[in-house]
Amino acid sequence: MSDKTSKRTLLPFSLILLLLNPALLLCQEDLTLDQAWIIALENNYTLQQQENLIEKARKEISIQQTDYYPSLSSSGLLARANFEKFPMKLPGESNTVGIDLIGLSINQSIFSGFKTKNMVASAREKLVAQEIRKTLIQNSVLLEVGDLYYDLQYNLLQQQTLESSINRLKNQQKRIRNLYISEQATPYDTLEISNKKLQIENQLAVLKDGEQILWANLKYLLNEEELPPLSPLAIEFNQISLQDQADYIQQALVFRAELKNLSTQKKAQVIYSDGLKARYYPQLSASFGFNFLKMTGDLFIDEWTNFYSFLINFQWELWNWNRDSRKVEQARLDIKNIELQELQLIQDIKHQIKIAYQNLLSTQKKIVLQKKLVSQEKDKYRITEERYNQGLATFLDLDSSELDYTAAETELYKNYINWYKNRLQLDFATGFISQNIEEVSND
Repeated sequence: MSDKTSKRTLLPFSLILLLLNPALLLCQEDLTLDQAWIIALENNYTLQQQENLIEKARKEISIQQTDYYPSLSSSGLLARANFEKFPMKLPGESNTVGIDLIGLSINQSIFSGFKTKNMVASAREKLVAQEIRKTLIQNSVLLEVGDLYYDLQYNLLQQQTLESSINRLKNQQKRIRNLYISEQATPYDTLEISNKKLQIENQLAVLKDGEQILWANLKYLLNEEELPPLSPLAIEFNQISLQDQADYIQQALVFRAELKNLSTQKKAQVIYSDGLKARYYPQLSASFGFNFLKMTGDLFIDEWTNFYSFLINFQWELWNWNRDSRKVEQARLDIKNIELQELQLIQDIKHQIKIAYQNLLSTQKKIVLQKKLVSQEKDKYRITEERYNQGLATFLDLDSSELDYTAAETELYKNYINWYKNRLQLDFATGFISQNIEEVSND
């Protein structure tokens, strides 16, 4: 299997229709890993919550952008003042003054030290952070579902191996009974093979119980009550090829969501620092109003009149004991910490890729050698069985040969499953595990 082919198998283009309508998957005869992934992503409640958070972050950008535009507001005032002794000499005897005011005003921020610009930029970075968070959740779901899918496949392959062993033992049991009838075998031989068959049947029963638990876990992860049977796993590798380890590291630097997350955090801290610097500048705003006013009292005509107003508001905090400059320094320290975290994460990613890569190479060698061993054990069993039928080998020889053949076949399946799981781990380490899903979604 070439590297490009293994990437394409994550989600073939033919599954676009299934991505749009996951309910169709349950009508399929067999469940592939790609289909299981699509169902899991569609039904995962955490991802659905994350979609809502993304939409919320999108709306926050629009909210912050409203500060660029003028706002319209209305105001009203009803005031009455009754003086025991009026502070002015007025004609008349009334000591009461009344003010009724109704107004409409247009308010516009002229300069806020780039505060609005930074708030909009901050909202955009929060949207990016939520989208990255979705990718992180998605990758974790894909890895968990993939591991469980391959565990279930291994369980089924083990059952298949034990069922083949039981069939071989049944054939042996028939032959030994015939030999016993013809007095060419002892009662011990018939009892020994019956015990051996019973032991394997017990192992098979344990595997079947384990299968039910694995199915329950898979249904839980996929959030489905019923699932079709698994598609048979390809256990023949005509070509197993890998790219250079350095290529996978380069992929990780591009696709790994954790690195994107740290980059977003760094940008957010820079924006936060710039927002703090807005306090260094004066705040300037303007207001234009149209008002209706009526004033009552001995000095006033007690009629409604209208007037226009235009206000300029200017504020500038000149000294606050270096509070803002210290906050800016704190933000710079946070940026340095994020840069150190980024260096540590790159080192961790390189280590993860190295381990997964070496495990793949090791498993690949084991598969090649184990396939030869299975072939040899199969021939050994066939020869031993023929010799036993000819009376040239004992039952213990036959039993040992059958046991070795079964163990070799089981180990081969285990190596295949480990290869798939290590490949999955490498895709997770590079961040490529969900890249094809994103490409299909964009299409």
